[in-house]
Amino acid sequence: MRGIFTSPQFKPVAIMVIISIIMIVLPLDFKTTISSLGSGSVLLPFIEADKYIVRVNSTFEQNIMLNRRLDSLSVITSNLMEYKSENERLRRMLGFNFELPYDLVPAEVVAVSPTSVFRSILIDAGIRRGVRRNMPVISPSGIIGKTVAADNKASTVQLLLDPGCKVAARDQRSRAMGISEFRGGKYLSLTNVPVDQDVAVGDTVISSGLGGIFPEGLFIGTVVKSEEKKGDLFRDILIQPGADFSILEEVFVIISPTS
Repeated sequence: MRGIFTSPQFKPVAIMVIISIIMIVLPLDFKTTISSLGSGSVLLPFIEADKYIVRVNSTFEQNIMLNRRLDSLSVITSNLMEYKSENERLRRMLGFNFELPYDLVPAEVVAVSPTSVFRSILIDAGIRRGVRRNMPVISPSGIIGKTVAADNKASTVQLLLDPGCKVAARDQRSRAMGISEFRGGKYLSLTNVPVDQDVAVGDTVISSGLGGIFPEGLFIGTVVKSEEKKGDLFRDILIQPGADFSILEEVFVIISPTS
C-alpha cells in the first residue's frame, strides 16, 4: 500500500480529489466566482482573437469603401479634365470662326477610316446643314481635306494624307507656286516647283485659290525640306502639315465665301 501512495501517478489524482472535496464544501457564491474566473482565464485568448478578427474585418470593409470612393473621384476628375479640354478647343474654334471670311459649318468627327489606301473621316454634318461634295474641310490648325460624299446627316472627308487629295499651293513668303500632295511617310510634298524658285525651310505654305475647291490663304503647313537634286527640273520639297490628323475631334466645312 505504501508503494501506491508514493507513486508519481498518485499525486495528481490526490490533488484533484482534494480540490473536488474543497469545491463541494465551499459556499455556492464562492464556487460560482471561482468558476467564472477559471472559464474567463481559459476563454480570454479566444475572446481577444474574436475581437481582433472583427476589427480586421471592419478595417477591410472601410478600405473597400474608400477605394470605391477614390475610383469614383478619379472618374469625376477625368470627366472634368475632358470637359475643360473640350471647352478650350471649342473656344479656339469659335474665335477661329469669327476671324475667317467664310460661311462655316462646325462638325464633329464620328469615325475614322481604318485603311491606309483611302484615308478619310466621317463627320456629323450633311446635306441638311448645307454640306455637299467637294467642299473644303479645315480646323484652326490648317486644312484637313475635302468632302467626297454627303448624305442627310453625315459626310465623308478625304484627308490631306490621302494621295487623291491635292491642293494648289503657294509659298507665302516667295509666292512660289506648286501642288501639295501626299506621297507617303509623315509629310506632304510640294511638287511642280521649278529648281530656280525660292523655297526655304521654315516657309509657310498656303492654298493658292487655284483649282476651284480650296479658297486662297488657308494654312497647309511648314516647309521642312527644300533641296535641288542634280539633273531634276523641280525642287524636292517636304511640308509638315499644320493639322494633327491623329487627334481630330472637331472641324469646319467651308460652305461658301461671304459677300
